[in-house]
Amino acid sequence: IWDYTDEFLSELNECLWMGIQCNNRDTVNSFALDTNNLFGYLPSELGALSGLATIAVTRVHLTGTIPTELFYMPRLKELRLYANRMKGPIPPDVQYATKLESLRLETNFLSGSLVTELGAVSTLTDLNIGFNDFVKNIPTEIGQLKRLKYLRMSRNMLSGRLPTEMGRMDALEVLAIQDNLLYGSIPSSFGLLWNLRDFRASGTGIGGFLPTELALLTGLERLDLAHNNFKGTLITELGRLSNLFFLALNDNELSGQLPGELSFMWNMTRMQLKNNKFEGTVPPELGAMEELEQFTLEGNYLTGEIPPSVCDLLTENLRQFVVDCYDNRRNIGFNCEPTCCTICRNVH
Repeated sequence: IWDYTDEFLSELNECLWMGIQCNNRDTVNSFALDTNNLFGYLPSELGALSGLATIAVTRVHLTGTIPTELFYMPRLKELRLYANRMKGPIPPDVQYATKLESLRLETNFLSGSLVTELGAVSTLTDLNIGFNDFVKNIPTEIGQLKRLKYLRMSRNMLSGRLPTEMGRMDALEVLAIQDNLLYGSIPSSFGLLWNLRDFRASGTGIGGFLPTELALLTGLERLDLAHNNFKGTLITELGRLSNLFFLALNDNELSGQLPGELSFMWNMTRMQLKNNKFEGTVPPELGAMEELEQFTLEGNYLTGEIPPSVCDLLTENLRQFVVDCYDNRRNIGFNCEPTCCTICRNVH
């Protein structure tokens, strides 16, 4: 039972039905039935509407698989089927959607391998397959999507390495691959993603040393690599990312001293470095990060005094500054409450 019908399937001209839009020749070019109490399969007969540019049936109760007929529609630009109960793989017929720009399939029960034919849809600018059950490797052919701006694959069971070919996707602005089953390092070719603003890869299983090529992503605003297997020192080149306002490197195996060059990230508001193996002292240069609102350092091996310049940030925008409590047996941590940190924790 639909929540709203609004003359759908009535005797009125179909261009007046709910969710239907037509052009000036009364040809149906948009079919949108979002957030309604719909059940059942998406009818393959939609493929007969050759004038359709948009199909959007989201946040309802669709089941079944994606009809292959949809990908042969000559004018289809947007296919949005997210937040349903659809299952099965993405059909290899997707390669025949020669004008498709947006493919939104997130939050379903889709499964199987990602088909290599996705790489043939050269018109794609937005691809979201997050929150599904896709498995196996990310196909190298994905690197052929030169116009893609938004790629979101979070919360699947994708495995293998990040393909170096993804570095060819130089239009990419958002890359979200959190919570998968990957391994290996970030390819150095990712430094060629000039337009990348948002890179989220927490909980993916990747690791190794942070590539210095990350410093080439000067437009980056958000970098989330938390809960992974990164090791080695924190590269000083990160300081070149002056547009970065969110940095999460917590829960890795990073070690060595905190570089003072981090202070060049003028716009930083949230910096999460907790639960690593950093040692030494807190650099006084970090006191220049006047926009900082959250700074978490607990779960490391830092010691000494909090520099006055960093303490002064608590009179600016810093509202959460968390460190290890001083452990005189191990000579790590800080005696800083309440003037130089908001809270200390006995993480060790």
